[in-house]
Amino acid sequence: MAKVVVFDSWNERYKRPFGAVKQGATVDFRIDVALPYVSKVELKIHKDGMDEQSFEMKHTENGVYEVGFQPYAETGLYFYYFKIQQNFDTQTRTTYYFNNRDLHGGEGFFTENYHDICTYQLTCFEYADQAPEWYRDAVFYHIFVDRFYNADDVVREPKPDSFIYARKEDTPFYIKNDKGEIVRWEFYGGNLDGITQKLTYLQELGISGLYLSPIFEAKSNHKYDTSDYKKIDPMFGDESILTELIQKAGELGMRVILDGVFNHVGEDSLYFNRYGHFDSLGAYQSIDSPYHHWFTFQHFPDKYDAWWGVSNLPVVNKDSKSFQEMIYAGQDSVIDYWTERGVAGWRLDVADELPDAFIAGIRQTLMKYPDRVLIGEVWEDATNKIAYDQRRHYLEGGMLQGVMNYPFRQVLIDLLNGQITTKQATLKTMGIKENYPAEALAANLNNIGTHDTARILTMLHEDKAKLRLAIYMLMVLPGVPCIYYGDEAGLTGGADPDNRKFYPWGREDEEISGFFREAIQLRNTTEALRKGDYYPFSLNNLFGVIRYVAGDSWHVFIVNPTNEAQKVDLATCYPESGRWQDILKALNIQGNTIAPHDFFYV
Repeated sequence: MAKVVVFDSWNERYKRPFGAVKQGATVDFRIDVALPYVSKVELKIHKDGMDEQSFEMKHTENGVYEVGFQPYAETGLYFYYFKIQQNFDTQTRTTYYFNNRDLHGGEGFFTENYHDICTYQLTCFEYADQAPEWYRDAVFYHIFVDRFYNADDVVREPKPDSFIYARKEDTPFYIKNDKGEIVRWEFYGGNLDGITQKLTYLQELGISGLYLSPIFEAKSNHKYDTSDYKKIDPMFGDESILTELIQKAGELGMRVILDGVFNHVGEDSLYFNRYGHFDSLGAYQSIDSPYHHWFTFQHFPDKYDAWWGVSNLPVVNKDSKSFQEMIYAGQDSVIDYWTERGVAGWRLDVADELPDAFIAGIRQTLMKYPDRVLIGEVWEDATNKIAYDQRRHYLEGGMLQGVMNYPFRQVLIDLLNGQITTKQATLKTMGIKENYPAEALAANLNNIGTHDTARILTMLHEDKAKLRLAIYMLMVLPGVPCIYYGDEAGLTGGADPDNRKFYPWGREDEEISGFFREAIQLRNTTEALRKGDYYPFSLNNLFGVIRYVAGDSWHVFIVNPTNEAQKVDLATCYPESGRWQDILKALNIQGNTIAPHDFFYV
């Protein structure tokens, strides 16, 4: 049965250009209305936080209504839908065309009930904020430093009141008090020169970027409780060892980015100094401390704002001028200090909790250095994220160039575990593509596991066939793939701390390592996988991806995530598109069979 009203935000017949637009661009909207006695069709649109505007659409041909729209305010989000009015002899009928209820864009639905409203999103950005080419071409490796490799098999300068694991094979374990607080940290002894010794291994794996967990002095093993932003933790090494790592990595074609933890510090730090371990006058010790105004005390000194209520992580006031000067705005700031020493970029921890102006300040400082990158930790769609009742503008130019792409990870896992259909996977990934500026989508740091998630092999119930698909999908989806250390060795583990085991040197699963090497090589040698536009589609129970550059520079990847062999049926392609259909038909794969948990690639 033909639809009486048709609009599809993914089809340039109905919205041109596709997706996010640059400030000042004109967006051409079209809607097909096969209804009688139509007197008016309107585009109803409002800038985020502003009043709704109405734009009457011109009736250009039989049943076709069009309007050109130019964003009328600053960059940000616009939300829209369509209103249709019919005039009959005795009554007026008003109907609407809204986005689908999952809000992923594409085709929507026609309704008489205004209270069903689901608006479409239009992202408007200031400029195309392109990440450096080396970064966009890279395959990253995420290293939790204490757990990767110990250069001399001795734990250097162990922390007071901590314990050292007897064997590298031991499972991580926390010692907590009756409040659930960690009271004794535990260490394996991984260090920076251990990473340097394993650079050849990483190069042979195909890695060209290293993302290190925090390396600055801190009490914990994870180092997200910074004690001193300008000192390498002595358990990891010192500044000369970091310099050597950066230099030798560069000689092998690898660059190093650091984890910037600027939302909070450690209670046992130069700045807070709760236990008096530092020579400074800390904020906890006196209201006369130069750091006192960095923190918010409800009752001095024992009640203060802490990250998620974790008392050993006091939150810093990012509006403090002196804190801003230390991190990015002053001479010899933290960003300057380490970037001048060869750091290729930064990943901002809990970017949701850093004000936009603070992120913009970091980026402004980083712009002094060529070819540096700034990405952030955001778990949701970063284009429409609301944090602390504020809409965030990370990706509209001059702030983050990309974010950690957790939504893709969730789609991938849900698809392989049979929790969503291939059509749903197509819709969800297309929704991300539509909302993100193209340059941001290309710069997202994609992952299938991090120090904050269960291991991917565990998430896939230790099914190696599923894991192989996950690895290839990580390399095929748009963005920059990032491998969590040890995933390529077959490590398993649930939530923290089980996901932070020591790398199993000499006990790697060679079959899984082979999956990673082959998939990484495919990406490193295929321009379309690094630079191509992204077109997802489904063919019944098959999920497909086209990566397209131009002309003959394209590749097709089709996954069978099911337990049964599936035949390729091009007639079931969703969403339909002439160009996609032409590419698929040219492959002459109609009727081919793809085995369970296998893929077709050309």
